[in-house]
Formats: sequence, structure tokens, C-alpha cells
Amino acid sequence: MGGEAAKFQEFINSQAFYAIGLAVALVVLAVLVHRIRAWYRGSNDPVDDHSEIIREFQELKQRGDLSEEEFRSIKGNVSSRKNQKNGLV
Repeated sequence: MGGEAAKFQEFINSQAFYAIGLAVALVVLAVLVHRIRAWYRGSNDPVDDHSEIIREFQELKQRGDLSEEEFRSIKGNVSSRKNQKNGLV
């Protein structure tokens, strides 16, 4: 019986080792996916560049495609989104 108990204990220990290894691998994978997504979004999201958006609408206003009132409204919306994103509101 002592041999069976030792084998069972060895089996439990080996399974725990694999379970812990699997958990660590999943955490590392989750962090990696999160960082890749953040990097990808950060480099390709034009909405994050608020000054560029305002500059483009300012060009539209200068060409006469936007009125002063429309430009101020858009600029206010962009500024409020920037403040919300930065946690200022």
C-alpha cells in the first residue's frame, strides 16, 4: 500500500506542476495579447490625435466648408472626448 500512496502522491505533484505551468503560460499570453492590442491601437487610431483632428476641421472651416459655429461645436466635442479619455471629467 505504501507504494500506491507514493505513486498517487507523485501523480498529484506532477499534475500540480503542469497546472501551475499552464496558469503561468495563460497569464503571460494574456499580457502579451493585451500589449500587442494596445500597441496596434496606439499606432493606428487617428481618433487619439486630437490636435490633428482639430487641425483638419480648421482647414475645412478656412475653405468655407464649415461655419464658425460648426467648428466651435466640433472642437468642443473633441476637447470633451480628450478630457474624458484622460480622466479629467
